[in-house]
Amino acid sequence: MREKGIIRYVAGVVGAAAVLSACSAGEGAPEGWKVMHGGSVAVAHPKAWEETRPAGKSTAGAQASAVLRGAGGRPVGEITVWPGGATRRGVRAHAMTIDGRPAQQLRYVERAADGSSNRAVEITTTDSHGRPVLVRVTGPDVDGWPDELRQIVNSIDVS
Repeated sequence: MREKGIIRYVAGVVGAAAVLSACSAGEGAPEGWKVMHGGSVAVAHPKAWEETRPAGKSTAGAQASAVLRGAGGRPVGEITVWPGGATRRGVRAHAMTIDGRPAQQLRYVERAADGSSNRAVEITTTDSHGRPVLVRVTGPDVDGWPDELRQIVNSIDVS
């Protein structure tokens, strides 16, 4: 009887390890989020975000984008995946790793045209072919947003 319990325990641990090792994009995001793909990058975002075709002035050349709309359908947040490096100069970079690769994170607050504040994060790294990639996330500087922003950043997967 005790042997069956031990066997079940070992099987459970092995099964859990297999599931965890298979995680990729969305790993750092809450259950139910969507995963957006752009080039060699996958990033998760909440269901409220709408994936868009990169075409406008702010996303021309991007490989993927999603927006969060506020009152009146006005965009209040954006996620974009770009080929290339960081766009913001004069901001201190914080070292991090993504999928074992060295990466840099730039964090800053910027003013929107209407005078409100937006938090922004730019994550730069390279893909498996050594090509630079950039994920830029912006959103309203309101309660709860820093946690959501952190979850989006933690979900980034680069292949």
